[in-house]
Amino acid sequence: MNPITHLLASWTFAEKTTREARDRNLVAWAGVLPDLDGLGLVWDTGRMLLGMPGSGYYGAYHHSLLHGLPAAVLLPAVLALFARRRLRVALLGFWAVHLHLFLDVVGSRGPGPEDVWPIHYLAPFSDRWEILWLHQWPLDAWPNVAFTLMLLGCVFWGAIHRGTSVVGLLSSGADAKVVEVLRRRWSWVRGKGKRND
Repeated sequence: MNPITHLLASWTFAEKTTREARDRNLVAWAGVLPDLDGLGLVWDTGRMLLGMPGSGYYGAYHHSLLHGLPAAVLLPAVLALFARRRLRVALLGFWAVHLHLFLDVVGSRGPGPEDVWPIHYLAPFSDRWEILWLHQWPLDAWPNVAFTLMLLGCVFWGAIHRGTSVVGLLSSGADAKVVEVLRRRWSWVRGKGKRND
């Protein structure tokens, strides 16, 4: 799935399971970090823009280095070192990585029906235990778009009612501003609705 969708899904999961801000952010990042193995796309694209032959790093390493059980253990363990409740963050991070893997199995197909992306659950150490769903929908399919919109709704609702948003992963100051704006807009919409009754 799209990294933005992974970010929103991980944030929504973390927000529902963790109240302390630092720990919540660490759990959310655990669900996004598996896509670091897709950074080869930047290198490949840069080479193509410079007229050089592609290196094939994206195709070779995405869904191979950080999309399996070893990463589901390693990434949350490293993030938990910075947590207040380390064991809780490690366990929730483990499930956040698995949420990422599940979403990739369901909705990460390429443009053609033959472009199904499997998850090699023991990667990068082994190609065994391949997880593959032949009905995987394409990245740009309507279920992915609908799911992303639903997650955006959850993020907006959480910002309005809980006072935190996904922006807090990057900056607590920017998060406070986003929450303030969303709450102001929400109260304006609610006020308009009451006047029209």
